[in-house]
Amino acid sequence: MRIAVLTTVFIGEYGVTRVLENQLKYLVADRHCVDLFACDLDRRLVPRGVHAVRVPTHFKGVAGALRSGRYDVVIACTDPFYRIVADLKLDAVTIAYEHGYIPVELTIPEEREGHRKMVDARVGEIYPAFTAVVTISHYAAQYIRWPQAEVLYNGGDHFAKLLPAKDYRNVVSQVPAGLNGGNVGNSGNVAGRIRILAVTRFRTTEWLYKGLDDLCRLKAELGDGFEVIAVGGGDADTCAKLERAGIDAHAAISDPEKMAELYRDCDAVVSFSKCENFNLPLVEAGFAHRPGIALNLCAHPEVTPFVFDSYEAIRDYFKSATRESLAADGEKMFDFVNKRFRSDDNGRRFAQLVDDLCSEPRNRHALPQFFGYWLFWTVRDFVRTKIYKKLRGR
Repeated sequence: MRIAVLTTVFIGEYGVTRVLENQLKYLVADRHCVDLFACDLDRRLVPRGVHAVRVPTHFKGVAGALRSGRYDVVIACTDPFYRIVADLKLDAVTIAYEHGYIPVELTIPEEREGHRKMVDARVGEIYPAFTAVVTISHYAAQYIRWPQAEVLYNGGDHFAKLLPAKDYRNVVSQVPAGLNGGNVGNSGNVAGRIRILAVTRFRTTEWLYKGLDDLCRLKAELGDGFEVIAVGGGDADTCAKLERAGIDAHAAISDPEKMAELYRDCDAVVSFSKCENFNLPLVEAGFAHRPGIALNLCAHPEVTPFVFDSYEAIRDYFKSATRESLAADGEKMFDFVNKRFRSDDNGRRFAQLVDDLCSEPRNRHALPQFFGYWLFWTVRDFVRTKIYKKLRGR
C-alpha cells in the first residue's frame, strides 16, 4: 500500500523521530511504499527504502501533494499536520498519531490563548475527522481526552543495540571518550563522583514544563559529589543559566553511538518534567541498565518504577545513593523496561495496526502533479542546503 507519514521534525533531538525511524523500517519490510514529509529533516536518519522530502514551513503545496499522491494511508504525527489532514477529508485511511502537547498552564503567557484554542480543536474538530487516533500511553489517552485512542507504547532499546551488553553492567562508570567532540563531561569523572544525566530540551519556551529550575536546585543541593549533565536543545540564555548552576549543558547529540555511550557512562537519568505522555529518555536509561528517576506525575508510573512524590524525595534518593546502589536499581529498571518497551514489539504492532485499518489497499498510482511537488521541494532543499548556505558562508 501507499503510505504518507507527516511530521514537522525528523531530527535526533526529538523522541518522535527515534520512534518513527524504528516503525518506518517495519512498514518498508512489509513492502509498503512509504513517503516521509518533514519540515526539519536529517536524511541520515531516514531508513533505507523510505522516500523523504523536506516540505516548507508555510506548508504550501502539502494539500495538493497529499491529494495527488492517492495514498491508502496518511499518518499525521505532529501539529499542524493534524489540522491539515483533518480539513482535507482525503479518500484514505487517516491516523492521528498523538505524541502529546504541553498543558496550557505550562506554556509561556503570550502563547496560552492560542494553545488553548488548539487543544480544544483537537477533541471538537480534529480527532473525529480521523479514521483512528493512536497515542503512546494510557495516561496520554486520558490526557488528550480521547479514551478510545489505541495505545502503542514506544520502543526504547535503539541505543542499547549499539554497544555490547556487558558495557551496560559496569558498576563503576567510565570517563566518556569523545562525546560531542569531547565536550560532554570534559571535566573528567572524579573517583566516586556520581554522574546524573538529564536528556531534555531546555529552551526558554520549554524551561517551565521541563522542570529545569528543579534540576538547577538539585545540583546546588547535592554539591560537589555529583556531576550533572544536561543534553538537548536550548538557547543561549538557558544554556548560560544551566552553566551558572554548575550543570554541563550541551546541544543535542545526533550520533546514536555517542548517545549510547552517554547513557552507559552515567549513573542515573533524571527528569523533573511536569508533563510527559511517555518520557522516552527514562526508558532509554533502563535499556542502558541505569535507573530513570522522575516525579510521580503524568505517564511516569507507566514507564519507570522509580517515581517520587516531590523534588525533595528525589534529592534525598540521590543523597543516600552510592554508585553500587544505583547500579542495582539500574538492573531493576532494565527488567521493567525490557518487558514492556522493546522496539521490535512497537514496530510490529504499528505495522499490524496499519494493516488492520487498511485491510484492502487500492495501491493506486500517484497522479503526475504529485511528482511535480516532490521535484520542486527536492530542488528547493538542494538549493537551500548546498548552494545558498555556502554562498552565505563566504
